[in-house]
Amino acid sequence: MARPEALAFAELIPADPLLLLPDLVEKVQALDTSADAPADTALIWTLTRENPLHEAGQNPVFDAVDAALAAAQAVAPGATIRWAAISRFAAESKRGIMQELFVGTPLTLFVVLGIAILCLPRILGALNLAPVVFGALLGACVAVTLCFEHVHFLVFVLGLMLAGVSIDYGFYLYLQPQKNPGEPYAAKVRRLMKPLLGSALTTVLGFSLLLFSDLALIRQLGVFVSAGLLCALVTAVLWFAQIKNPNMQARAFASAQLAHTPRTRRAAIALLCAGALVALLGPWRLHWHDSTRELQPRLPRHADEAAGVRQLFGDSAARTVYLTRGETIADARDSLEKFTAWHGAQFPDAATASLGYALPLRADYDALPARIETLRGFPDALRAALERHGFDAAEFAPFFAAWEKFSSFEREGARKARPYDDVVANLSSSLHGQTALLMADTPGASFLLTVADHPAPADDPPAALATTSLNQLESLNKLFARYRLSALRLSVIGLVLVGLSMWAIYGVRRGTLIFTTPVFSCFFTFGVLGLCGVTLNLFHLLGAFLGVCLSHNYAIFTAENDARKERPPPSIRLSAFSTAGSFGVLACSGIPVVSALGVTVALIVLSALAIVELKRAAKSEQLQQT
Repeated sequence: MARPEALAFAELIPADPLLLLPDLVEKVQALDTSADAPADTALIWTLTRENPLHEAGQNPVFDAVDAALAAAQAVAPGATIRWAAISRFAAESKRGIMQELFVGTPLTLFVVLGIAILCLPRILGALNLAPVVFGALLGACVAVTLCFEHVHFLVFVLGLMLAGVSIDYGFYLYLQPQKNPGEPYAAKVRRLMKPLLGSALTTVLGFSLLLFSDLALIRQLGVFVSAGLLCALVTAVLWFAQIKNPNMQARAFASAQLAHTPRTRRAAIALLCAGALVALLGPWRLHWHDSTRELQPRLPRHADEAAGVRQLFGDSAARTVYLTRGETIADARDSLEKFTAWHGAQFPDAATASLGYALPLRADYDALPARIETLRGFPDALRAALERHGFDAAEFAPFFAAWEKFSSFEREGARKARPYDDVVANLSSSLHGQTALLMADTPGASFLLTVADHPAPADDPPAALATTSLNQLESLNKLFARYRLSALRLSVIGLVLVGLSMWAIYGVRRGTLIFTTPVFSCFFTFGVLGLCGVTLNLFHLLGAFLGVCLSHNYAIFTAENDARKERPPPSIRLSAFSTAGSFGVLACSGIPVVSALGVTVALIVLSALAIVELKRAAKSEQLQQT
């Protein structure tokens, strides 16, 4: 009564001598989170009916905004508009994704086939590799769409790398020298089938484990890559059986080998030692952070405009919004009572506001008739107290009339016709605009919203309180980080199985030597990223797993040629360059996670090729001759 804001309630005091309404207003006033807008700014909040992720919820909204701006400029020619909507981000993201597909697909094919044309003496001969690429992409798309009703767009964006990966089998079959002049194609295939199947097994075995991932995107990517590589192998074997001359020599520069001199050998050993130092020290400087923002194309202009609009509407990092859930609104109200007690103990100096405070607990509402019976003498006691304190009790006649009507209603049992759920429904239906977001009484998805006057804490309240912080981005980021841990476990299991398969195919000694090349290249890549201060995420990990599986191809093919005392074929080098080129295109993507995967795989593939080349150069001349 002594505060200045009491003037606003002066007319209500005769009807509310207990000051119940001012007390309620004080509890919920923080729900008005809008800031004082500048004098020349009008804030407008609109609700769209259609799903903002579909075109029906996008184009009509854009047309309405344009019409509103035109109408405003007719009155005030200098009027401008700043606005934010999920539909706007969804439409721009879709446009960016389609651009990635329509530009990235031909660019990837151009890079891969360009490498083949550059390194092979005949253009028409190089085009014989195209069916292998198209067979892999077609088989992957068919498999993933058959296995999943809805496919994440990133699967097809990331699937562009199959153009560079699948061509490996074509290179190896096409450029592998004949064992003797006139060797039949069937004999050549039988001779090369072991390394071909071994390289396919390592990749498919690893990626098949991704089917057990918690993230649908990773499961779909596992199907896409595994099916694509198997189709590439089958297509390569069948296609080259149809052409007249399934053999081709690469250009001289593509087959060139390092000179085996003492100086070259010392330089190769020095480079391998430097790489080992990076692989040992660099990973310790790595930092990991997963953000769902990295799943969408970069839209800085729209993001900045949306941040400004949210700030005008009261979005502030100094406040935290909580959501208390329940099967029914009564359950949510009970949980809100527990949450309020917990919050008061955790943040004793921080005020909270919730529309839930305007709702009684169901237990209190059900117990109200019995309590009314105990308050029969309350009106007379209140009149006497008012007279003692110098008030004229007759001035409070509106309150006593309302009390008599209310208590009679309760005593006569008429409230049975107004159950608790109807009271809640009446309150919920009276809310409009922003206030409609403060509660929901939908069965199975009821909630009450609470605003707390403190920054968002690091952790959510205990699960028993059925309350979570509405810092949705951080909540999704934590979930994303858990997916990374799940992917890490599957990657470790996959690498163990890949290593065991190498032992089963090539024996413990040769299998271990083959396995060390991709693993070393992976640690070297993480070392480089760590020394460069790159913050890693789930897709760096996924890229590392993919890179290790792919790098086995070069190690296996090199080991096979070493076992036959043959020079390494140019197919190994061309395969690595094609794979690195296709992932290099992904590295230029405007979607951060796609770029992260492209950079990681390209570095692992190129470092694996460098290790293969340097290991051969580091061998003594006597070993080279034997």
